[in-house]
Amino acid sequence: MKQNIFSRMTLSAWKRDQFGPMIFSCFTAITVMLFSLSILLISNLTGAIDHLMEMAKTPDFLQMHTGELDPIEIETFVKGRQDVEDWQICRFLNIENSILFLGEKTLKDSTQDNGICVQSKGFDLLLNTENQEPEVEPGMVWVPACYQKKYDVQVGDLFYIGKETLTVAGFIRDSQMNSMMASSKRFLVEESDYERLQKYGSEEYLIEFLLKPQADIGSFQTAYENGNLPGNGPTITRPLIRMMNALSDGIMIFILVLISLMVLLISLVCIRFMLLTKMEDEKKEVGLLKAVGIPKKEIRAMFIRRYVILTGIGTGVGFLTSLLVSRPLSEQMRKLYGTGENGIKVLLIAAFGAVVLAGVILLYLFRLLKKLNEMTAIQVLAGQCDTGRKKDGMFCIFLVAAIMVFLMLVPANLYSTMSSERFVTYMGIGNSQIRMDIRQTEDISGKQENLRELLEQDERVEKFSMFQTSQIPAQLSDGEMRNLLVEQGDHTIFPVSYSKGKAPVKAGEIALSSLLAQDMNLDVGDTVSLKPGNSYEDYVICGIYSDITNGGKSAKVNSYIQYDSPQIMWSIVYLTLDPEASQEEWRKDYQIEGVEIADIHDHIEGTYGQTLSQIGKVSVMIKLVAALIMILVIALFLRLLVAKERIQISMKKAMGFVSGGIRNTYLVRAARYMIPGILVGMVLGNFAGEQLCGMALQSLGADGFRFVVNPWEAVCIIPALALAAGLAAMYIGTREIRNIRPVECLQGRE
Repeated sequence: MKQNIFSRMTLSAWKRDQFGPMIFSCFTAITVMLFSLSILLISNLTGAIDHLMEMAKTPDFLQMHTGELDPIEIETFVKGRQDVEDWQICRFLNIENSILFLGEKTLKDSTQDNGICVQSKGFDLLLNTENQEPEVEPGMVWVPACYQKKYDVQVGDLFYIGKETLTVAGFIRDSQMNSMMASSKRFLVEESDYERLQKYGSEEYLIEFLLKPQADIGSFQTAYENGNLPGNGPTITRPLIRMMNALSDGIMIFILVLISLMVLLISLVCIRFMLLTKMEDEKKEVGLLKAVGIPKKEIRAMFIRRYVILTGIGTGVGFLTSLLVSRPLSEQMRKLYGTGENGIKVLLIAAFGAVVLAGVILLYLFRLLKKLNEMTAIQVLAGQCDTGRKKDGMFCIFLVAAIMVFLMLVPANLYSTMSSERFVTYMGIGNSQIRMDIRQTEDISGKQENLRELLEQDERVEKFSMFQTSQIPAQLSDGEMRNLLVEQGDHTIFPVSYSKGKAPVKAGEIALSSLLAQDMNLDVGDTVSLKPGNSYEDYVICGIYSDITNGGKSAKVNSYIQYDSPQIMWSIVYLTLDPEASQEEWRKDYQIEGVEIADIHDHIEGTYGQTLSQIGKVSVMIKLVAALIMILVIALFLRLLVAKERIQISMKKAMGFVSGGIRNTYLVRAARYMIPGILVGMVLGNFAGEQLCGMALQSLGADGFRFVVNPWEAVCIIPALALAAGLAAMYIGTREIRNIRPVECLQGRE
């Protein structure tokens, strides 16, 4: 008997309003989809990277070195260490990009240091797309997987090195250098080809160590640097390799997690409004059930059963949708890293996350339904109970509009910032027009001075600044020894972003990158001693700047330090041309051996192209999802408001008011909340969003982060999209007004 009554009440409620249950399921589906998608992407990315690094046996500590090398020194050092499991020295032949061609496409504009190597014997293995060691044959070359799409390379294409030709045999995953944020890329060749091609490049050594499981990488690095061992190049550790691999897709996942949390908040607010409205609509039926003696728990269970079904439908649809959406978003990570070992485990974790989220929604509903216990039969039948729905008011529309515009703006602003020329200032690079690199060549100092003379005499060059980078021993106040990558030159012409202090302008001043300052626990005003020759010289820290290159740990001084012997690792020139000068013609005149030229915009694209592509995809998806949520929420709110005021609307029609005029009053009421919500969302997206992204990028070394806003998108496109979604929602939500008849106010709602 009771079950029949409950079933008839449920069917009657659903017949009166199919829109509400559908919207509830949609909210649940969207929330679960975003939450599960975040779990899937995080699990797939970390699992794939860990699996690749395990299969490739990635070293724990890597020291790059250019110049003479004595293996006996390293062997002696290793014998005195109990934390080293294995070590090796790998050769890497750096080749000038201007003589490299993949098929018909030249690599001369590549921002990467490209070269060839042979397969390692013990660890640091280069693997094929099946994460297996490839069979390397003479005359064949294995190309980095990240270049397959970038240069549209196919198996069987030709790879030209000067006058030599190799055939592309396949594509490799390099656990160290997969990411475009790594500055070098290795092509895998057979040993006889490596020896034959040595004349085309300069050799660099990778001194690599595998440490025992419980070893401290930091302590080992300190011991290596204090041991006066080969160190003419950057130092890389396993955690840094893992971070660089995860960064490209990690920023996209960070945005998705942020969005899923915001959508969950919106969903809970809207679910509360819908449930309280439904309780008010059915309070007379609830009062009758209480009057005939049906217990409160059973009445509450009736409501819970309804929403368990709707939540289950929404959870299932959301989870299945997340599986479909995750494939295109994870395409890049599958290509670069493959898949993790535990694919089923990842699915189970995502499914568990979806169930937990559904449980959170149902728990929230359960707490709301406790209001039924507070309603007595007499109060309900007398119309004296209050469900609390009036507290929501039109503020729901304001809240939804603000949050949705905020969510649209954050990825859009992040994309415009990272694709702007100004973003280079967070990379430890000045905001210039052109970058020239002198690397991996003999007599860097001599070529640097020759290039300086040419640029000083070139009237097409508006201004330029030349820098040289060296590895210099440093000693902290507590006696700790470090080798610092120090860039020397005039840092005031093309300044980087300083979060504290200023650029070094005189002798005895040094600026540190944010991560290096944190690592050494130093701040502006502290002192560090450098040893360019036979003695130490004190330098005062004058500034802290952003740098997310070279592992984010570097330093800058204003003058060239004189050495007892040449120790320049590389030289870089930043410059801008006269506006009337042709960059293409200018670049033709500077095709100098050993000098690579790149447009700064191309440099950003080459380094962050993968990340920008992912953020661009997320930005488009979020705009569509946010617009859909705005339509659903505002339409639902207005539809429920019209249902609540149905008798008043009928009375107005009986008095002669037309549907269009009544409808306009609702549109004006909604617009008064929606438009301020859009404006508040714009403010939050540009300022609070900047702080959120800044916190994420600060962990990578980008201090003092500021959005570079695209005004066309931030001020025109996104607000227009939000406004259009709101207007569409208003139209949908107030359509029922035309179906309300004037006689309803006399006979009661049917």
